[in-house]
Amino acid sequence: MRSPARCYDALRAYLETIPLIDCHDHSSQTGPQPSDPIRAVIDWYMQSDLHSASSDADIQIIFDSARPLEERWPVLERAWQRTRFTGYAQVVRRAMRRFYGEEELTLAALRRISEKMIDFSDERNYLSVLDQAGILVRLEDIGAAPDAARGKLKQPPRSRLIIGLPPYHAITSYEEVQSNVAPLGLTVTSLDEYLEACRTLFTRCKEAGAVAFKDQSAYTRPLDYTNPTRSAAEEAFNWIMEDPRRRLSYPEGNRPLGDFLFHQFMRMARDLDLPVQIHTGHMAGIRNEITKTNAVHLTPLIELHRQTRFDLFHANWPYSGELLFLAKNYPNVAIDFCWANMVDPIYCQQMFAQAISSVPHAKIHGYGSDLPGDALICAWAHADLARDNIAIALANLVEMEYLNLDEAREIARGWLFENANQFFGLQLQPEGTTL
Repeated sequence: MRSPARCYDALRAYLETIPLIDCHDHSSQTGPQPSDPIRAVIDWYMQSDLHSASSDADIQIIFDSARPLEERWPVLERAWQRTRFTGYAQVVRRAMRRFYGEEELTLAALRRISEKMIDFSDERNYLSVLDQAGILVRLEDIGAAPDAARGKLKQPPRSRLIIGLPPYHAITSYEEVQSNVAPLGLTVTSLDEYLEACRTLFTRCKEAGAVAFKDQSAYTRPLDYTNPTRSAAEEAFNWIMEDPRRRLSYPEGNRPLGDFLFHQFMRMARDLDLPVQIHTGHMAGIRNEITKTNAVHLTPLIELHRQTRFDLFHANWPYSGELLFLAKNYPNVAIDFCWANMVDPIYCQQMFAQAISSVPHAKIHGYGSDLPGDALICAWAHADLARDNIAIALANLVEMEYLNLDEAREIARGWLFENANQFFGLQLQPEGTTL
């Protein structure tokens, strides 16, 4: 993709020199060498589009690696032909071209790929892709908070720890409570003890290098957090503690306790000076209910916790206007385009442009791969696509004389590096970070 604007080529070339801060990822390890050529090039998100374009039965066939490739290919081909122009497909095609020299997804191409699948258990291969993508640092949500609390944190290269919050507030049983505090060698018996243990655990995570909290509860419940009383939360907590066989229903039975804990954790985030990343908008997979994930539901939470900084994910796709309003209206809200650049590239190009005229540009985080470790080549392709989207949006604004080229370069560097570096307290030095 490109813009017809006269400055596009110069601006796009400049974006290649900016090191990326990957604001959200899930690469828990340098992954093993793939054994299936289909899975080697088709990441989990593209599987969703293929599923949307076919059927439950077809998707089972396509990704059943026990079946011969020749048997699966006709089913994959039908689905691919119906969805090959989406943003996810853009990522797959770019990754195939870059790393396997294949222009099109065909049976012959898959056979050739099967002979040279990249082994990412070799850290050299892993780092090579990060270098090619220009990814300097990755903020990783890999469920590593317990290891960090135990002092046994091990992360993939160039990673910074993110503390996942849902396990700590979506509690429904005695076992879950005790499992959460087990890394501290504790058994808790009251709500006060549990809160103290969580604060200790989160503090240890920060000491181990954590740079943010992250919550993706929108997959399982609405984002309209209520503000229940301590007594209501304590009643629910005591009920499960009194009998280990009891279990609160989720999400409704957990709400007095879970919502109370969530507000307490927002205060801990404030005290630890760690921002909170929240999943908003589109969800992975298919057959999801989208209205519950609209960032506008977070308004009372954002209004109350004015000293807690919020990084709202996925450009709130498809609700751009609501997120632009929140970022414009609340000093403690930033917009994060992680994942969104491949969910809907055109949406992002338009929202990047609109954000310039409506939101302080220092509140935009332009890239996050949001991929597991076995999709590393797609992280490169996603970065390539994100640079396209940003260059197109900014070049068009230069062409219409809303910006000049130097201003566009300043904004681009902020969106890809400077803003996140400051927001997450990464302390990366500007000198020596140009690729």
